[in-house]
Amino acid sequence: MQALLSNNRDTNTCSESWILLNYANQIKPSLIHSTFDNNLAKDAFEEYLNKHNDFNFLEHQKKFLLDLYQPLGKGYRYVIDKTPRYWEILPEIRELFPKSKIIVIKRNPIEVARSIFKTWNVEQMQALTAYKRDLLFGPGRITEFEKNNKDNSRNYFLRYEDLLNNTESVVRNLYYWMDVTFTSDILKINNNVKYKGKFGDPYLNSNKDYQKIKAESRILELSKLQMEFLDGYANFLGPEFLMEYGEYKYDMGTAKKTLAFSHFIHLNNNQFENYNFKERMKAVIKEKIFRLLNK
Repeated sequence: MQALLSNNRDTNTCSESWILLNYANQIKPSLIHSTFDNNLAKDAFEEYLNKHNDFNFLEHQKKFLLDLYQPLGKGYRYVIDKTPRYWEILPEIRELFPKSKIIVIKRNPIEVARSIFKTWNVEQMQALTAYKRDLLFGPGRITEFEKNNKDNSRNYFLRYEDLLNNTESVVRNLYYWMDVTFTSDILKINNNVKYKGKFGDPYLNSNKDYQKIKAESRILELSKLQMEFLDGYANFLGPEFLMEYGEYKYDMGTAKKTLAFSHFIHLNNNQFENYNFKERMKAVIKEKIFRLLNK
């Protein structure tokens, strides 16, 4: 999507920059786990701001962040900042930049996990914990944001699968929404280097033929451990949520509690100390119980 939307004269972008996450301590302090006491630092800073009510910190923060995008914006109408983990701060981005256009791409969470296994060669549950919040909390946060912002015309929600299956139609509609002229040449992204860099899709960043590499990746078979994880993950999400999220289905005959997923759940929970991990898991369990009682 990033390659397609930047493949024109009006739009510029770069490899995933994580710009806003670098300033998450001012945008959403609860995300930061530090060697010093970040909660105390947050309280101290808020006390300072409260003593100077005439100083609009939000406006200064917004100006600073917009200045960071200036090098990308020279000569362009739009700048695209694409970073998957912006799901962590979706409401904050909307508050900071109310005039921005936000595109949220949803993908079947089961296929996201499968893609992580294949793309990043993740073979063990310990290595998968690097994506723990993305898998456990990401889909729910995106759903919550969509429910709260579905009437905002500056938000655009779409499914990754629709982009793959109806590329021209989806991209044409997005260009119309952006008020940028669409031509069929936009679909030819081979010569677009704006988005390439250290971060992002390794297939697209490669100089090899993209379609050939993707085809080869689909052939790779998952291990028994990985398949057990997917079954446990599907059971964790539940059929109701998958259907609500994007009308996704999974063979719920195989979806069940598995040792692989249970092991994953209990790994590296210390990483979630500042994220109220236990409270969030309680909320997830309560929601699942509510769904069961209201079938």
